Amino acid sequence: MNNLDRSLDKIDIMKLLIFLMIFLIVTFAFIFLLIIPHIKEHRVLQAEHKRVLVHKNRVETLFLEREAQLNKLTMENTHVVLAFKHSFSPEEFIAYAKEFFTQVSLVEVSKLEYQKEFVEYELNVTSTLKTPTNFYNFLEGLNQYKNIVQADFPIHLEANKNTISSVFKIKVYDINATKVP
Repeated sequence: MNNLDRSLDKIDIMKLLIFLMIFLIVTFAFIFLLIIPHIKEHRVLQAEHKRVLVHKNRVETLFLEREAQLNKLTMENTHVVLAFKHSFSPEEFIAYAKEFFTQVSLVEVSKLEYQKEFVEYELNVTSTLKTPTNFYNFLEGLNQYKNIVQADFPIHLEANKNTISSVFKIKVYDINATKVP
């Protein structure tokens, strides 16, 4: 009895080579038809991704700078922001003006079409002063008032015997006054 393994003798080498060739042809066909055409597309997408990433980083850096700047300005100008949010009350303003003047009247001036972003008032003041110091103190005090108020030119000062009369316009920048119902 012969104990040698003869299983390899039964293999047909030609069939094995043909199957190996078919396998290699099919494998290379898949590589050339499916993988290689997408390599160029992949490179283009990868380059575009790098460009977009650089742009994103620049925008993010700019955003962080602007956010820091906004936070700084918000902290520095808290009074101004609160003044815009505070709704204007003519009674409060007259009470404030009476701290500086004896007689105060406030009349709203009709708004023109191009000036709808703020309310404009005319302030008539009569003061019993010999010097206009209180008038200048009033103008300085407008910087710390609850609303954004601007004294507008012309400012008409008229001296009588014991009093100084003044007439000038003020502009009140009030967000709440310009909202459409």
